[in-house]
Amino acid sequence: MRVAKRFLALLLVCLLALTTLAGCGGTNSETASDNQQQTEQTAESSGPVEETPQTQEEETQPQEAAPVEGEPDADSYINCILNGEPSTLDVAKFMQVYDRGVLQNILEPLTRIQDGVVVGAGAESWNVSDDGLTYTFTLRENCWSDGQTVTAGDYLYAIQREADPSNAWPLASDLYSIASFEEIFSGEADLSELGVEAPDDKTLVITLDTPDSGFLSSVDIFPCRQDYVEQYGDTYGTDADKVIGCGPFNLTDWVHSSSLSFEKNAQYWDADSVKLSHFTFYIMDDMNARMSSFENGSLDYVNISNSEYIQKFSGDSSLVSKQVSAARTFMVVFNCEDAVFSNAKIRLAFSLALDRATLAEIITGGTAVPATGLVPPECSVGAYNFRAEAGDLIGNLQAANPDLQTLLLEGMEEAGLGDDPSALTVKLAWGATTADARTYSELIQQMWEQTLGVYVELEFNDSATHMSNINSGDYQCATTAWGANSEPWFQLSRWANAKGGQSRWADSEYTELVSAAVATQDEAERLELYRQAEEMLVSEAAMSPVYWTGSIRFSYGYVQNFSDNVFDTTGMKYLYTSGR
Repeated sequence: MRVAKRFLALLLVCLLALTTLAGCGGTNSETASDNQQQTEQTAESSGPVEETPQTQEEETQPQEAAPVEGEPDADSYINCILNGEPSTLDVAKFMQVYDRGVLQNILEPLTRIQDGVVVGAGAESWNVSDDGLTYTFTLRENCWSDGQTVTAGDYLYAIQREADPSNAWPLASDLYSIASFEEIFSGEADLSELGVEAPDDKTLVITLDTPDSGFLSSVDIFPCRQDYVEQYGDTYGTDADKVIGCGPFNLTDWVHSSSLSFEKNAQYWDADSVKLSHFTFYIMDDMNARMSSFENGSLDYVNISNSEYIQKFSGDSSLVSKQVSAARTFMVVFNCEDAVFSNAKIRLAFSLALDRATLAEIITGGTAVPATGLVPPECSVGAYNFRAEAGDLIGNLQAANPDLQTLLLEGMEEAGLGDDPSALTVKLAWGATTADARTYSELIQQMWEQTLGVYVELEFNDSATHMSNINSGDYQCATTAWGANSEPWFQLSRWANAKGGQSRWADSEYTELVSAAVATQDEAERLELYRQAEEMLVSEAAMSPVYWTGSIRFSYGYVQNFSDNVFDTTGMKYLYTSGR
């Protein structure tokens, strides 16, 4: 009863805060995606800030206002937010969404996604063999910022470095479909066996082990300059002067944990399409600082999932507002090598004990959507919307398991942990040290304590330490988030490897389902394989999807040409200002 009262008290405090924010001064309220390090997603829209589906109530719904199209300003520039400090700009070592958000602006991948369609970028054209295994790319004329020609060898070198196990690329599984890539990365094959070759400076040939229906829509194949890597060694990609680009912009300055500055790359093959002369990404952890900077014009647009500021800016007729989506899942991951969470029934009990609607409302101010599965509703398999076809996994599991304490006890007995939930202690890790992080984690803590009768400890670390702990398996359960790609493969593949992903949940049947799906050309068959894989992952509770994050973008009217397709990878290339 005491736990229930504590939970009710915290809930009332949180709800009271939400209902009175409009009359309050500034707060330090942030979304979960701002509170903690975001793990990698493959596609971002025009800006680097997070864009996600939202479900605001009618009274806080901003009014749509279309900006007036106009000619780009002579000095067209933009200041905006990057949600975190990049860990590295080395294509063979990066892992964060922030890293990729920068790389997509300073490098030219073979292809990009524009308006939801794969288009040529570094590659002018490509052919796919009838068996779907061989991709032959013809490169266009493009130059690095120092005038040196970009060659097929630069793309080959990048993929070789990504396959090299000594670089321990966290996203190596993205390229496992390339012939021998996985074996090389696992130390079981020599680099000479890699299924990539550059027969001449303008031709790159990539051979896959099996057909991959989402190959070009799932990965960015960036180039890399060998001379820069050899010159700077381990420090390559750690500062503006230790990286070179061939994309729409050059990185000119990097003040760590503060800002990154970019200028238009005059050497870029499509420079005429780039209207911005320069732009700056600012890194601001404090929500109030972000909002103040936007209010005083220091920032040109922001994405917000804070109810106070949504209400405040919705009443400003000078601003343009847009609901945007990032197809991103906030979740709790369980370490399946842990003595407690090695048991699937225990994991499922903890997963189903989460009140997703309450968490979405309180943590994101109502801009998030409670998750019914891992894969968000923006994802599709050809003509099929995946979420519509896969249904409500969480709801089905809740209906099948109405007594969570009994489920927990069964798991405890199987795991040899006794029959007293109050004697069971678990630790939840959160990747931020803010007051909001503590409030939100306490909400999860009290849900578990009230529903399951267990004792929950909390651990708080900065985002970098938090992600390092998760990736090394040094945690018991932890909050994190994974972005999606257009097909379910990207999220589902995070657990489809020998290690079992961050959860250490290695299941050969699951891996085979995901591998078979991505190699299947028939859309209905591919959908069914993905559906079975997601059902297994969520039912086994290797992770617990909580909500799909949401926000609203507010911008000044002079900012033009946002891309609002969540899976676009064009970066800042097409943005500009008119009439600043």
